[in-house]
Amino acid sequence: MMDELLVSKDAQVSLVRFIAKIGLIDSKSGEFDYSCTDECPILHYSKRGCFDEWEAINRVAESLDLKRYKVSQSNYERFAALLEDPAVSKIDLATWIAMRAAPAEIEPNLIIIMMANPFDQNSRRMLEFNLGRTVQGAIGSEREIIALLSKKRRSGDLYELDKILSDSAEDPLQSASEEPLHNQESCLINSDLEAAPVVRLANKILADAVNLGASDLHIAPEKEGLAVRVRVDGIMRKLFTVPNTVKNAVVSRIKLLGGMDISEKRKPQDGRLRIKTSAGVKDLRLSTVPTLYGENLVARILSTEVSAISFESLGMPADMVEHFERVLSGSSRVVLVSGPTGSGKTSTLYSALLYLADGKRNIVTVEDPIEYRIRGITQIQVNKRIGMDFASGLKSILRQDPDVIMVGEVRDDETAEIAMQAAQTGHLVLSTIHTNSAPAAVTRLVDLNVPHFLIASSLGSIIAQRLVRMLCPHCATAPSSQALERYEALGLDTELIKEAQGCDLCCQSGFKGRTAIYSFLEICEEVRAAIRENRGEAEIAERARAAGYRTLEEYARILLCNGTTSLDEVERVLGPLSAVEVSHNGEQVLSAPCPQQTAPASDSKKKTLSKPKVLLVEDDDDVRFILTALLEKEMFEVREARDGVEALEAVYQEFPDLILCDLMMPRMDGLELLERLKRDARTAKIPMLMLTAADSEENELELLNRGADDFVSKAARADLVVARVHRLLSRLAS
Repeated sequence: MMDELLVSKDAQVSLVRFIAKIGLIDSKSGEFDYSCTDECPILHYSKRGCFDEWEAINRVAESLDLKRYKVSQSNYERFAALLEDPAVSKIDLATWIAMRAAPAEIEPNLIIIMMANPFDQNSRRMLEFNLGRTVQGAIGSEREIIALLSKKRRSGDLYELDKILSDSAEDPLQSASEEPLHNQESCLINSDLEAAPVVRLANKILADAVNLGASDLHIAPEKEGLAVRVRVDGIMRKLFTVPNTVKNAVVSRIKLLGGMDISEKRKPQDGRLRIKTSAGVKDLRLSTVPTLYGENLVARILSTEVSAISFESLGMPADMVEHFERVLSGSSRVVLVSGPTGSGKTSTLYSALLYLADGKRNIVTVEDPIEYRIRGITQIQVNKRIGMDFASGLKSILRQDPDVIMVGEVRDDETAEIAMQAAQTGHLVLSTIHTNSAPAAVTRLVDLNVPHFLIASSLGSIIAQRLVRMLCPHCATAPSSQALERYEALGLDTELIKEAQGCDLCCQSGFKGRTAIYSFLEICEEVRAAIRENRGEAEIAERARAAGYRTLEEYARILLCNGTTSLDEVERVLGPLSAVEVSHNGEQVLSAPCPQQTAPASDSKKKTLSKPKVLLVEDDDDVRFILTALLEKEMFEVREARDGVEALEAVYQEFPDLILCDLMMPRMDGLELLERLKRDARTAKIPMLMLTAADSEENELELLNRGADDFVSKAARADLVVARVHRLLSRLAS
């Protein structure tokens, strides 16, 4: 169901002026500008990092002498019950959401409502007229009000879905045969209760995904129907299954809205769609591919409020913001953001662009795809069909008199070299790169054949980052005594450490929202010298410490010790943490990863009977399918990856017993993956069996010198490859 914000513009402006008056924002700076149409000012400015939401609520409540109400796990049921009280039954959930308000107390002649904007007198008067009682305004958190109302709305979803599906039994295809929407960039999905069932079902799928705060929506055809899943805070979650009778019509409806050809089901397609929901206006980037049971549709959900992205809203610490802004204020430098897919690199780049977009610089970008549109910036879309890739786009940009250049990704030799040379001619260049740590970005540039002297003279800073889920503030709990022993063994201060529990407000996950773990490497003179001298990553990191460098793990420890996230979540993203030892000079240093607590004898026995875990890294779908089938037949548990980048993510999540890896792959090849894993103490002992296409002695010798445990030709029979896997595991076990 889609709801427009009912809070008047005058009320929003009044609240903005008031929070400026009490000193929460600066009326003379750019942060005073407010043009948001889908959320109230306090939430809007808190997202931009101007203040904490509840800090502002308390200041406003004290200044206006208002009651304040906080929705938590302990009182959720009370507030939810008030929404069903006969006194307010005339007001539906959609209206409450649109007003950003909810009943807080109901008395015989008085109703108190908590509001995200207490200056909204129009909503208060409308309620008095409809309810026939005096309505008194109070203040509450917009996040908590929306969470309360959305949770209440979802409680009726099963009935709503059954009703839609029963209505669709007559002719499911008829509702998907409407005229195409020509302006797919700004279309608005309506929630007309009289609309065709398939239209309502498609609306429900999109609205549910947005209201849950999903980053991605997956609509996957299966034998039994259409599985609807969402990715919330990086974790996939199933919503429901649509039966076979309407699955094709639902996909066709969403394709129609996205401006795609609904008659073409054999080729991949891309589309774009804009919708307005109770959670605001969202852009959806659509992608379809044909599969065994029909078209698989994935939608990336993007906020249109790109102006709300700032260094502070991303969770960047104040000292790092200061260093980063200093680097961005210069020129003749390359700034790189590194991390795996889905680690927030694009958001960090856009926050840098917004910081630089002051109208005094010519900023040009080459992106694939353009995720956010920024006013005042020239943005170029990569189009490989006409030969416009990152390298050719970068060459064209240099003739456009740019001050700042943003390239979506450094993924090949040519792009890397042009980016470095652009910095030499006075440009500030921003880009991303796929590496495991900040110092590893230097190694990656060397692998891309960029000379050491050019890297040293061009590079300005490298940011490595990962995303972790934040503990739900409503249900986070103190750790058990057994868990405390584990934290103490890792050298963690346990005073503020919390663990996930789960409540209605976080959908029983124990987490709500995400923040970033950062590692900022500023290229100071000592680091430049190390790069010129071809020093290793450890030496680069050691020299960078003088300029404030810290690893991802070191920053993760800060988030653990202040109760932002949990140890399990950090280790899910980074792998096992290292124990802390005290060096001879009294400083704390990280040692090898702390072993997990020994399992009981019964658990150990189960582990010895578990299947050996094999990570298969192969970009050829057919080869991967055949090898997976054979390995699973031999009682191996198989995890698949299509290239080195996916493999790195899988290794640190699964820690397999053996890696079977192809040599030639896109993004990151087998040699680079081999080097990365052998350099890391946590993964160096994982055996690697390499699949080679060139059966030369030089090729085999190079693999062994790089640390490979064995190799086998891709031309060999598949059963021979499986036999080599058995032999390598047996040899290592003995």
